[in-house]
Amino acid sequence: MIDNFLSLPIGEPDGYTSQLSALGLRWEYFEQTLRMSEQARRNGKTKDDAKNAPGSQDYFTRVRELRYSLRTELEWKPYDPLQAPLIVSPDKTVGIGVLLGDARTGLPGSPHPRSKRPAGVTKERAVARNQDLQLPFEEPEFAEPDVAQSDADEYAQMVTWYLLTHRHEARKTGVVTVRSELSLPDRVGPGGKIDGYQRRILLPAIEFESVNDYAVETTGDFDVSVEER
Repeated sequence: MIDNFLSLPIGEPDGYTSQLSALGLRWEYFEQTLRMSEQARRNGKTKDDAKNAPGSQDYFTRVRELRYSLRTELEWKPYDPLQAPLIVSPDKTVGIGVLLGDARTGLPGSPHPRSKRPAGVTKERAVARNQDLQLPFEEPEFAEPDVAQSDADEYAQMVTWYLLTHRHEARKTGVVTVRSELSLPDRVGPGGKIDGYQRRILLPAIEFESVNDYAVETTGDFDVSVEER
């Protein structure tokens, strides 16, 4: 499966279907994940919930639904290196996690989106491995795994993609737009934030009905971006 990376079309207009297909994936898996996570966010916004409950539920649901879809549909396996949850292909060459991005998420061109928060040690290691395994214009070399290898070595040939998302809530209308992309990071920039990608598969934006009837989040680790529209 990893061999398909070098043949992914770059810059193809509306080419997400063929790009996902090269990885054995479909847009429907990600669309369902994003719709379920938005619903979980809204369900977690009551007067009795913690301030950060909606964003936390959004995150947990993105992880759970993506893993559930790929596990049940494609027989991928959950993998949790140091509590940085991934879902991994059966041949252990492709891993996918979830990540919040800035306002550039889902938009073509440069600059690339930045992760909303510092990557942390586990994600930094994943990015470094991406650099080692996916050098431009070179075919990566692979070795058959040794049954005596440690768990870490078992995943040594795995590149890590992220479902990068950005949630925009219009201040006046309350309409929510979620932009997303499935991207392969290859750089951690200033402040420890991921800000460069070897591949970016831009996915369709999803628009949700107004949230004006819900309370506005003001604090919490998983805060919402509210901007003028």
